[in-house]
Amino acid sequence: MRILYNGVDIYNDVSLNYAVHEMNAEKQADTLVLRFNDPRGVWSKWNPQPGDKIAFEHEAAKTGAMFIHQMRPENGLYTVRAMSMPISGKEKRSKSWAAVHFFQLGNEIAARHGLTFKIYGVTDQVYAYMAQTNETDFAFFSRLCSLEGCQMVIYDGSLIVYNEAYIEQQTPVGELQIGEAGVFFYNDATDLAYGSAEVTSGSVSGSFMDPKATTDKVLRPTIPIKVNSTAEAARFAKGLLREANKNGQTGSFTEELMTGYAAVSIMSLRTTKAAAWDGTIFLSKVRHDYVKNNSTLYFRRVILEGY
Repeated sequence: MRILYNGVDIYNDVSLNYAVHEMNAEKQADTLVLRFNDPRGVWSKWNPQPGDKIAFEHEAAKTGAMFIHQMRPENGLYTVRAMSMPISGKEKRSKSWAAVHFFQLGNEIAARHGLTFKIYGVTDQVYAYMAQTNETDFAFFSRLCSLEGCQMVIYDGSLIVYNEAYIEQQTPVGELQIGEAGVFFYNDATDLAYGSAEVTSGSVSGSFMDPKATTDKVLRPTIPIKVNSTAEAARFAKGLLREANKNGQTGSFTEELMTGYAAVSIMSLRTTKAAAWDGTIFLSKVRHDYVKNNSTLYFRRVILEGY
């Protein structure tokens, strides 16, 4: 194991009591929580500061650069909570743009927080008008990503945007087998799915229908972003229908530590006691516990077609 604090490996200088890294595929920054046995108050003498960089590595697993957000000394222990999001990401702001591109917004937000901007399978779009009103940059941009059928993650100093349908079409990178002794929980909520979505903003409206719909339920969300054209409304409706339906079949399982797995991965699943769930899955969250030596993987089955 390696613990890199501001670029220096301190693993041999500390006594690790708790170490959990959680990776999320959307809407939440990755987190790293480390707790150290610290009876002599060594960490306080080091005087760590919010915004300091820390990273954890073990075998194939690497957190990438994380930023310290919270520190807590208590009764001979010292806990450090870090996130992949810079601490500047907590700041709220208001701003508006005219004739602005999706990639332009991503690059601007990334640069403001010292990040690089990367895209995977994403189509650039142009908005006649866009406004951010008293919210953080990442909350604003994450919401826009969902409207476009995309999601964003922050990893190792990069703001990464990926198109969900594009990622789901990739070839699985491996197979996960849950044997007789596997601990798993699977849930089917496809009965709650919508058949179509309709977005209305003032006099502008647009809709999108699931090409494989088996229900006539219509999703009519209220969105806080002004829609400028019928085509844009229809595109947003498509993104929102995906957001509502993509988690129709979800699950999780816990196994001995599997350092080679991360969120936003496409895998094949085989479960001895639940063969009906065999197929392609998308890892939506991965939790590695390096002290208990186990991993919990959360997933959704890849079930949407055409959007």
